[in-house]
Amino acid sequence: MQARNANAPFSFGSLWFYLLLATTWTVVGFVLRASRPRGLGWLRAYEAAMFTLSIGLNIATNEQDLSSLVGVYELAPIDITMGRAGLWIFTVVAYGTLIPNTARRTAVAMMIFLVASLIPVASGLADGTIPAPLAPLVVVLTLIVVGSAALIAWFGSYRYETVARREAVARELGQYVLGERLGAGGMGEVYLGEHRMLRRPVAVKLITPAQAGSPDAIARFEREAQATAGLTHPNTVQIFDYGRSDDGTFYCVMEYLPGDTLEAIVHRDGPMSAARAVHVLTQVCGALAEAHVKGLVHRDIKPSNVMMTERGGVKDVAKLLDFGLVVSGAPAHGGRLTEVGMFVGTPEFMSPEQCAGGEINVGPASDLYSLGALGYYLLTGRSPFAGRSATQMLAAHLYETPKSVIEQADVPLALAAVLEQCLAKSPDERFADASAVAVALQASIRAA
Repeated sequence: MQARNANAPFSFGSLWFYLLLATTWTVVGFVLRASRPRGLGWLRAYEAAMFTLSIGLNIATNEQDLSSLVGVYELAPIDITMGRAGLWIFTVVAYGTLIPNTARRTAVAMMIFLVASLIPVASGLADGTIPAPLAPLVVVLTLIVVGSAALIAWFGSYRYETVARREAVARELGQYVLGERLGAGGMGEVYLGEHRMLRRPVAVKLITPAQAGSPDAIARFEREAQATAGLTHPNTVQIFDYGRSDDGTFYCVMEYLPGDTLEAIVHRDGPMSAARAVHVLTQVCGALAEAHVKGLVHRDIKPSNVMMTERGGVKDVAKLLDFGLVVSGAPAHGGRLTEVGMFVGTPEFMSPEQCAGGEINVGPASDLYSLGALGYYLLTGRSPFAGRSATQMLAAHLYETPKSVIEQADVPLALAAVLEQCLAKSPDERFADASAVAVALQASIRAA
């Protein structure tokens, strides 16, 4: 390949080249300025044009004989290499600044630029314009300099994306300011919040009209919040406030509970000891006993709905969460809190009466069955019918007896008997109430 004249109008080192490059990016920046926002299609077109122009110009200007450049400008090869890399730095910074992108898309673009910056090096090595002894120096310097610029451009995009996400989340609902999202599910999203005056951390659950599915559902969530707000047992999550925002989003403000769910604990540490499992289940029994006395049935007792936290210096305090599927045993405000066919629980821990779809028969005994399934999970690390499809689980709860917990864990016979009675198919064969279960659980440990 014939070496390109270093004094050509648009060659490396030419003043005209840099003026053209600076003018081009200035025009692009003016077109993309914030006061004139462009659609996604326009941005992608600009992005494609920038890729083509930038890579084309950089490759073209780098295809010059390194030795001729040294002779013309009386510079050391390392200076020429740094100058060539400077063109790529200019391109990388311009792209990262002018084209708004996600961090992931920017990372892909930076990798393309980094690979493209090595194309002239490979070409120069192939045609001899870059002497072989200088090859390691040219390659290493190009990777370091262009790679550093690419990393900075990506980090800027990452920071912008993070700030934008936080600003999108930062909403105010009444006296509460929302922060980061703690979790999400079919019943809405939960955010960490703070009371504006008290500076007290809270958990705020949001349910938009779209998530609710119908205007009547929002009213139902509000009635459920009214019902569960009256629960004061120390092992029940406390509801501080609830309401609706201007856009119709229902929000429920609860106490913030730092800690792990039973699901996370068992997944991380494995099955619990019999003593700890009884300690946890007894606390859940206390929460259920109060709810049942007030005519409320939880219907979704499961490991992810029980949080283990610390309260007042006391560790391993269980908190029963999410009464979002609560159903009232008696009419309230003109009707049942949960309408027929809407929410039925979680297949792994549902009672036979829930699986059968007979909502009228879903009473406190249904929660006791789910409590037995929860105990089974804590002691064995798996639900009674784990490893099956949702439909198969429903059928199993109706017609099958799970393997005895004794076959899978070292537990007292009396404790296994308590769980088996909770898991009886007929509600009449289970314990009379949650308080009776708590007494039996404590007795099973004392007898061991």
